[in-house]
Amino acid sequence: MLLRLAIMIGMPLAAMPMTAPVFAESNATGDAAAGEVAFARRCANCHMVVNESGETLAGRRNKTGPNLYGIAMHELALVPDFRYSASMVAAGETDLVWTEENFVGYVMDPTRWLRAALDDSGARSKMTFKLRKEDDARNIFAYLAALDPEFSIDSASEDIPKPAMETEQVPVAIQVSYASDQAVRGEKRYKKDCLECHGDDLKGGLNGGAPLRGLAFGKKYFDTMPASVMFEYMSATMPPNAPGRYSENTYAELMAYILKRNGFRAGAPLPTDLDALDRMTIEK
Repeated sequence: MLLRLAIMIGMPLAAMPMTAPVFAESNATGDAAAGEVAFARRCANCHMVVNESGETLAGRRNKTGPNLYGIAMHELALVPDFRYSASMVAAGETDLVWTEENFVGYVMDPTRWLRAALDDSGARSKMTFKLRKEDDARNIFAYLAALDPEFSIDSASEDIPKPAMETEQVPVAIQVSYASDQAVRGEKRYKKDCLECHGDDLKGGLNGGAPLRGLAFGKKYFDTMPASVMFEYMSATMPPNAPGRYSENTYAELMAYILKRNGFRAGAPLPTDLDALDRMTIEK
């Protein structure tokens, strides 16, 4: 690993620490303790941090996103067998690594960062969630770096490539909405295909499906979460026996029904376009 890191950042091998490495947080500007709190609130629903011994250091038993152990200053898309987007795989074949700046840029707008990194306006990340606060992003990077004591990188690594991000006005987020007729159609589909697992009251059914109402569900999706997160999760994982079987419109209708049952009011139709959903927040 040390040899690979030396090559990666252009450091002479003799300069690499061979005995007692300094902990990785020495190259991060954020607060690792604050990052632990931010990770638990913002990342743990989708990501785990599991070390080489199989010990879970952070997160829950989720596999929506890749294991984040040891990503600091490593190449992109390194987790074996994880199904990254084609764009992330392409980025992993470049000389980009997860510096603090690259990490912050990515987690604050994954698709936009990939488009800049690959110079490809059609690039897209599977991660639709966006961190809103730069301080949170830097703190989370510091926390992840602190969990991996195997290497030390000098903070003055300015020669490591990073995408040139063009300055653009960030669109103002709008409240999620759905049309009444979408919810009506979604209810019919739900009762036909989803009720056995998730229950008539959406709080869990006979077949052990996760609750789609209540405190735990709200914490996962309703804390200013982009609507695209729920939409993509549903369309990528449901129904369990045939993920992605429904049309985009059907997934939007099911989501509209779930929103209705969680107390959200009808209004403009819920879109199926991911960029539009990215700009919608799910909050009461």
